[in-house]
Amino acid sequence: MAGGARAGSGRKPANIDTRRMMCLLNQGVTKKEIASRFGVTYEAIKYAVSKVKSAQALPGNEKDRTAS
Repeated sequence: MAGGARAGSGRKPANIDTRRMMCLLNQGVTKKEIASRFGVTYEAIKYAVSKVKSAQALPGNEKDRTAS
């Protein structure tokens, strides 16, 4: 055990339905309101949105617009 860290220790990630979160954002709901609805902090929503947006920007995630 390096540094005295135990397996399973630390803060657990917030359980956020990212699909629903992005749907609400696209409908114009604020991040603060989404955080309130999910029972998490505003910072957790900001982090989740940034993770989703960075995942969408990765190579290989773009749709093939040339296919019919």
